[in-house]
Amino acid sequence: MTSTNVNFLEQSVSKFQSLDIDDRLTVLELLYTEIGDAIPAIALNDVPNQKSATLVAQIQNLPQAEQLLALRQLLNPDEVRERSIPTQEYASMSADDKLAFWYQLAQNLKTSIIAVPNDYIPSEEATEVIDLLHTPNIEDLVTFFKRVL
Repeated sequence: MTSTNVNFLEQSVSKFQSLDIDDRLTVLELLYTEIGDAIPAIALNDVPNQKSATLVAQIQNLPQAEQLLALRQLLNPDEVRERSIPTQEYASMSADDKLAFWYQLAQNLKTSIIAVPNDYIPSEEATEVIDLLHTPNIEDLVTFFKRVL
């Protein structure tokens, strides 16, 4: 059994949660793009993905501008008033289902899901979070994702 570095986790979660919503989405996209292939092996086995697949399909069917609004709603439902999708479905998901949802979403970036533009430069704060999360321990990163999603 491996242990999670609690200081790393607390610092990462705190910094991530202090980011604005677009920086949060940027951090999630960049991290999932970088380590997405490692996640299924340790975190997505035997996870029922019907809820997450349904929600991904709902987002894929939206125009790109509304996709971004929908993703903002999922990460911060209290601040985004206008609804593109029903957010209660996401809110009711388990941490594993949310992890699977964002993984499936990342697999569709730049094809059927809007992605961060190639020329986008993350804020200094977002870059700090990304740098902090460049850890060789994928299990710590999965624990981070489960805490912030």
